[in-house]
Amino acid sequence: MKLRRFIPVKHVKSETPPVTQTVQQQAVAAVDDVFVAAGWHVRREPSRRSDARGADLLVSLVDTCYAVEVKATPDGRADRLVPLWAQAWLQANQAADAGAAPLAVVAAPRISPRAADQVLAFAAKYAPAAAVGVIDLVGLRRFRGPDLDGLHAEAARRTEWPSEAFADAAKPENLFSDLNQWMLKVLLAPELPERLLSAPRGRYRNASELAQAANVSVMSAFRFVQQLGRDGFLHESAPYLNLVRRDSLFHRWEAWSTTKRVHEYPMRFLFSGNTHVELGRFLRSGHACLGLFAAADALGVGFVKGVPPHVYVDRPRRHKFAAMEAVVPAEKGEVPDLILRQAPAPQSIFRGLVLAQDRPTSDVLQVWLDVASHPTRGAEQAEQIRRKVLAPLLEGRTVHA
Repeated sequence: MKLRRFIPVKHVKSETPPVTQTVQQQAVAAVDDVFVAAGWHVRREPSRRSDARGADLLVSLVDTCYAVEVKATPDGRADRLVPLWAQAWLQANQAADAGAAPLAVVAAPRISPRAADQVLAFAAKYAPAAAVGVIDLVGLRRFRGPDLDGLHAEAARRTEWPSEAFADAAKPENLFSDLNQWMLKVLLAPELPERLLSAPRGRYRNASELAQAANVSVMSAFRFVQQLGRDGFLHESAPYLNLVRRDSLFHRWEAWSTTKRVHEYPMRFLFSGNTHVELGRFLRSGHACLGLFAAADALGVGFVKGVPPHVYVDRPRRHKFAAMEAVVPAEKGEVPDLILRQAPAPQSIFRGLVLAQDRPTSDVLQVWLDVASHPTRGAEQAEQIRRKVLAPLLEGRTVHA
């Protein structure tokens, strides 16, 4: 089988559109998902042999094992996919060994069934024994080879892998967006007591598993994981997603948080009485939780006194609280009973909240972020949390506080 005659390497390089590393990694993740969903065991980036380049994936099912080479292109046309598949086949052959057969897969944001069939026809003509895969990111899957027939699917899952997200993958993302902060908390949760953070507590080997645990889209998790990797915050050889350089990561997180403008509304209870009881009633009436110093007290890590309790709500002016009628804006010069605070990251805040002293309360990471820039002894409170909670976390040790 003389494959070199139909696709010189320099021809592939000149004819194939440039592909960013991130786009290539998205394609590998998509193939990973296909095999995991079908019950295969998948290992990313197998150890490289001394005499050959390693494959992108090593997949196995019972006695069948493949060294998978994945190639991606932004253009799903057949004249782009065919030479790209040929290159993938040559490299898959180089990466395979006696225990794993080669499998070459090409991917694009969207591939027509006709273009996929052309790739399969080309492979059947010039490499009839080759294992072949063609997938796009809106659900199309075409495979040929031993035990691969069960992977076939047509383009029906359009919401899970939007093609526009693939095309825009090289755009810089905000590492500390609302959902990204939530996923950071999910990654850190196994090292924190449940009383300090409410989040799934597991280990996740890839973005798909993280997405499922955090209840976010696969694409959101993939972009988050890729950015952590690009910025050097993920262990490169760990079997699961493991945060490293945490001191630098937390410093950036804190610095980013201090730049966010947060709206606050000093309020007082309409009916005089026991403010502690009224506050509890207010917190139980809707989507709200204690924040800042009051939350630090409830979690057992506070020491600043004399500050009115802060209460996080999603949108203070429009939120549908049954108890909103029980509070009114505090007059100028009047000491407020509480301060309503618009949640700057509602997904991260309300997903991670805990019940402390029978009251919904911001998690300890959120409290640390929020008090750090507060003018009233916020820096001291943040340092207290850093000493009691974050110190072991920054070193990758479980917190027992």
